[in-house]
Amino acid sequence: MRRYFPWVLVAALAVGGFLITQHYLRSPYWSLYQIGKAVHNHDSRLFLAYVDLGRVIASQKDAIVEMIFPSQEKNQQRDVVKQILSAFMAPITEQVRDRVVRAIEDKERDNLPSSWTLVALGSVTVEGDQAQVLLSDPVNDRRLRLGMQRSPEGYWRVVEANTQDLQALAEKYLLAQGASAAPNPANGGPKPMPAN
Repeated sequence: MRRYFPWVLVAALAVGGFLITQHYLRSPYWSLYQIGKAVHNHDSRLFLAYVDLGRVIASQKDAIVEMIFPSQEKNQQRDVVKQILSAFMAPITEQVRDRVVRAIEDKERDNLPSSWTLVALGSVTVEGDQAQVLLSDPVNDRRLRLGMQRSPEGYWRVVEANTQDLQALAEKYLLAQGASAAPNPANGGPKPMPAN
């Protein structure tokens, strides 16, 4: 029996390693790793494979309506605004997608975290095919709360984000980039109009 023990141990370790790897590859942590890898390597296609921007933006619709009509008194007007907003979701999504792609593909941005840093910062709670993710950065006192859903193919995708966290992230990375991408008169862009 002792003669077979090393072989049994090696087989058990191999099976255990395989099962742990399979579990990790089908967990939200693997998707976080892929998102971090996409951002770090400036790969927008990989990022969009794991982040459903259309659903993330759609999840913000109620927050946008709440900003316009903070009270519950004007229900009819809120419904009209929701319908109008729904009609314009496709162009809004396309604009946000373009900005996100430009931000990810910006090769001059070198202060991005590694894939493993994103996994290490993540805390995941899974309930069936839904997962809640909390990414927190204790150094900069920032956090990002995300909702993930298991896709029919078996991997996890980000489908919603906390409004306040997303707004802070957009102000830091997307809106600042949009301002820096504005045409500069010295570079042949339009010249500012003189004040009267």
